[in-house]
Amino acid sequence: MKVLDSPVLESVRPFISDNTEQLYQSLNEHQTFYMLDNMILTKLRKQISNLPLLLQAFHQSPIFLIPDVVLEESFRNIPTKERYNDYYFELFKQLSAKKQLYIISMETIYQLLEKGMTKKQYIFDAMKQLALEAFRVNRDIINNLERCELSSFSDLPKLRQIILHNGNNAGERFICFFSLLLVHQYYGPAYICSDDGKGVYTMYNTFVNNESLFRILGVDDFLMFKEQYILLSYDCILQLSIKNTELSSEEIYAFVQSSGRNESRKVIYSLDGQSFHTEIKNANLAKWIEEGKIEISF
Repeated sequence: MKVLDSPVLESVRPFISDNTEQLYQSLNEHQTFYMLDNMILTKLRKQISNLPLLLQAFHQSPIFLIPDVVLEESFRNIPTKERYNDYYFELFKQLSAKKQLYIISMETIYQLLEKGMTKKQYIFDAMKQLALEAFRVNRDIINNLERCELSSFSDLPKLRQIILHNGNNAGERFICFFSLLLVHQYYGPAYICSDDGKGVYTMYNTFVNNESLFRILGVDDFLMFKEQYILLSYDCILQLSIKNTELSSEEIYAFVQSSGRNESRKVIYSLDGQSFHTEIKNANLAKWIEEGKIEISF
């Protein structure tokens, strides 16, 4: 059964598309896309009153992509359709009014790659090679990938299961993997929307000197890579929201105070050109954003 067919998703199903042909056309038109994890969806859901302002951060593209594994995580935590409706209906309704919401799976990605590659084996080779580079620090995944033969569409569930591994950070792994595959197909920039340091930022750090990855993607170096693969934490989203609107000092402070951000989270940022990895209190963040002194990396 496809994830979108789950009875739990009944109320939000009209707002999410799995139409690969429409997604293909939209990607060719807009190129850029946002990939969302469950943590960011939850934060947006908790900020319904601030959602119109928060959506100002996503000005580069109307395309929101949600891996099927991420959607699975969302209803595994809320397993009845009544509770899921109460929790998520308004979020997906409002998001779909402003953005194109697509659920993507291993099969979706394959079908998108199929439109740009002349031979099917090239698709499987690209998927396996990128998976080996993306998850190179996870020996269990790498060992299983090396033993996995990919030669037909029916092999895709095997690849999905290998990447799922033990389930920890699985959504973030698929976000990274799918984004790399789309960048490989010359779509992008890919905006990876997540607060997950271990699942997203740690993996990103393994890409810094990975020349094999750059060669597969057709980029010269990490500087070129990071122009196509961009991390957006919730704090980045807040900064962009404010940057893309005209708010007074009082409105900026009120927005940051009500944003639900975690003040104890260590933020990677530069302040007046100097790099930091520290916690930031709401009052300081509001002040630095207003003054244009801070640039948040993650």
